[in-house]
Amino acid sequence: MTYVLVAENFPEESAEKLKKYGQVVRTKANKNVLEGLDTHPDILVHPLPSGDLIVDRDNFDYYKEIFKDKKILPSHSSLSAKYPGDIHLNAFAFKNIFIHNLKHTDQVILDYYKNEGFDLVNIKQGYGKCSCLVTQDFVITSDGGIYETLKGLIPIYKIDQGQIKLQNFNYGFIGGASGVLGKKIFFTGDFSHHSSHEEILKIINKYDYEIEILSKDPIEDFGTIFFIK
Repeated sequence: MTYVLVAENFPEESAEKLKKYGQVVRTKANKNVLEGLDTHPDILVHPLPSGDLIVDRDNFDYYKEIFKDKKILPSHSSLSAKYPGDIHLNAFAFKNIFIHNLKHTDQVILDYYKNEGFDLVNIKQGYGKCSCLVTQDFVITSDGGIYETLKGLIPIYKIDQGQIKLQNFNYGFIGGASGVLGKKIFFTGDFSHHSSHEEILKIINKYDYEIEILSKDPIEDFGTIFFIK
């Protein structure tokens, strides 16, 4: 069973297109988090490499009911509106490296990666996953700090900042506006207007990935599309 986890407010037409890849499920908004981020999968859920899930503890029962065949662990921290109270789960792993602002990583997540022998790399950016499109072969980000920290460790590429819509904020990020399943990258909308459009396509083609655009609307950050196996 593959689950496709999208935001509670993810467009229905786009969600329909994802149904052929798995069972589409939605987050439950955490009202303690600022509106615009309160439904984002990468704020509320952290899928572990093992297939288990660490979820927003305030809605633990909701996710346990959805993912009946998965091991679901509640986060140690409760989420809150004021940064950094909303970033505890917004981390990612690339191969054997775990990447986040380690001072604010949820303790349950940190313990897992330590126990599994991952290398822990600290970045200043708290919205780590949201800021990065993460595939099995490369990472794309617009965050200069993440790029500078990781460029000697992994294949990472920097694109221009902004130009991605995010409700109630000036702009969003490429990680939050995409999802990856195998060698296919899904984008929430059209990014042909983006000043790094050609560069993004070039990187994706270099590694032989396919692209699926889920909407004709401009690309929007809904907080990552997670494919959970």
